[in-house]
Amino acid sequence: MAKNADEEVVRLTNTLTSAIRQSHWKQRDIEKALGMSSGSMSRLLSGGIELKLKHILQICEVIGFPVSRFFHAFYPTADEGGSQAARMQRLLAELHSIPEEPPAPPPPPPAAPAQSAQMAEIERMVFDAMTKFFQNLGGFPPPPPTSPPPKNPPRK
Repeated sequence: MAKNADEEVVRLTNTLTSAIRQSHWKQRDIEKALGMSSGSMSRLLSGGIELKLKHILQICEVIGFPVSRFFHAFYPTADEGGSQAARMQRLLAELHSIPEEPPAPPPPPPAAPAQSAQMAEIERMVFDAMTKFFQNLGGFPPPPPTSPPPKNPPRK
């Protein structure tokens, strides 16, 4: 690997280490989330294990840091390379754009609320009042009683 590439790998590793620290994730918790053996994160971040792109993608996902933002932090400017590089960047962005997630389905309509005893009582009262109103106008026979009339207790 060229010296410049080695320096970039070290810088990339340091950036990833900082992202992990800022996320407040412990290396052991990341290892568990990724199914890695104990000490793997330490070896990865110290250069004992070669850092691969898949490691960066997986770690960013676990710590909740979008990969695009990680690389933007690593390469914040896109001024290098002139117009030829800018043209290639646009072409690659068009060819390999991040697929949009399909829109979430609309939430189901709220279920009809179950009638409570109070609501049933209100409906019964409204029905009784309407029945009495129309009886007074004439035309409706009296309805059957909905409940037996209360019995008066015997007086002593």
